[in-house]
Amino acid sequence: MKSLRTRFAILGFLASYLPALVLFVVVVISDVEVETTTGGLVTTSTGQRSPWVAWTVFLLAPVAAVIAWSLAGWAVRGLDRVRVVTENVAAVDLSPRVGLDRGASEVVRLAASIDAMLERLEQAAEVQRRLIEEASHELRTPLSVLMANAEVLLAHPDPTIEVYRRGLRNTAAAAARMQSTIDELLVDARGRARTIARRPADLMVVVRAVADEVGVLSATKAITLSVSGPEVAECAFDEPTVRRAVTNLVDNAVRYAPAGSPVEISVEATPSEVAVVVTDHGAGIPPAEQEGVFQRFWRSRTDVAGTGLGLPIANQVALAHGGALTLVSPGPAGDGCTFRLTLLRGTSTA
Repeated sequence: MKSLRTRFAILGFLASYLPALVLFVVVVISDVEVETTTGGLVTTSTGQRSPWVAWTVFLLAPVAAVIAWSLAGWAVRGLDRVRVVTENVAAVDLSPRVGLDRGASEVVRLAASIDAMLERLEQAAEVQRRLIEEASHELRTPLSVLMANAEVLLAHPDPTIEVYRRGLRNTAAAAARMQSTIDELLVDARGRARTIARRPADLMVVVRAVADEVGVLSATKAITLSVSGPEVAECAFDEPTVRRAVTNLVDNAVRYAPAGSPVEISVEATPSEVAVVVTDHGAGIPPAEQEGVFQRFWRSRTDVAGTGLGLPIANQVALAHGGALTLVSPGPAGDGCTFRLTLLRGTSTA
């Protein structure tokens, strides 16, 4: 009786067979003797009933049972399909879908909800898998540097303070690269998962803060950072991820711009969107290579430090905000690159 199909079958059998059984009982009870008087003689007559009536009622029982069982099976068939799919998911395969488009409306809606849930789970699992793969890929080099540096120091026959200082500087540089890579991978994973929390904020404040932060690096190359835009550019966006995206764009421009050249950062605002435009005056990127700019780990120059994740991260942040990241570069003989990060104005989320 714990089976839903069994319960439906019993209810269906009772609903279809009980009326026939009750009708038969009523017919039997109504067959009463009738007395008539003819010429002083009393005669008794009994209603005649065909034996086929009783046989029909009895034969209806198994027929009703079969029909009720079949209809109950049809009713729970969608639930069986849901069960099979969820059992496959339990085996770590997130690709199956229920895909139920016919049947009881409640079951169809349940199947659609489960399919949507499986889609979200599969996307989350894919983000997690790629994060692990990319972290292992990008952290392998700095970890190797740390290990090699430690081995060199330990194997040095006559270490001095200067030797230790040089080793510690190498260790600090490798650790800084690891920290930067981890931060970029986490922000990238968050952008791909579209887990953003929009809050009202001033984009101009974010851009000015990024310019002050990167200004330390630009000063070492005598690069001038300039910020232009409206006094206030307030809208709803996820401040941590947008700040990271803008930082990546500005840092990228400073690293690839020639010493002594300017880098311009401008903010544009319209009723429907806001944009951050970063322009440098370096060598630029050839048109044939521009399609690969937003691919992960792609780098146009290997002589400049970087992970190849900055631009893909900025692109993911833009997409997560309903916008886009575009590149304009006449290069390689042209005047640098212009990256435009667009964010749709959104409503704040809790």
